[in-house]
Amino acid sequence: MEHTEHMDVLTISHVTRCAEASSRRVSWVLLVLLTTALWQPGIGAADAVTARGMALAQTCVTCHGPEGHSQGAIPSLATLSSTDMQTALQAFRAETRHSTVMHRIAKGLNEDDMAAVAAYFATLPKR
Repeated sequence: MEHTEHMDVLTISHVTRCAEASSRRVSWVLLVLLTTALWQPGIGAADAVTARGMALAQTCVTCHGPEGHSQGAIPSLATLSSTDMQTALQAFRAETRHSTVMHRIAKGLNEDDMAAVAAYFATLPKR
């Protein structure tokens, strides 16, 4: 019994370390993408926000499809206006709009992040 409990603790510890390492890698990649985008010659404030949104939106494509065009039951983000997307993200964060995953993702975004993601998706072509 004691050996099993020790293995459970080791497994939980390993999973926690893997999740933390993955989170650090994602943060690092987002920082590199954002820094690269901001150093482009002639980039304006609006472009900086869109570039930040593009870096943050890399998380979205896993479920919502490339450039926000979903192929399945998950809603396409490219069809939403910037205002509608921000409203939805705020509702997910406040847990007034229910979801299995989105409320956890939205809690990790501040108002500027939400505006940046919405601005990025607003720049993409509509199908």
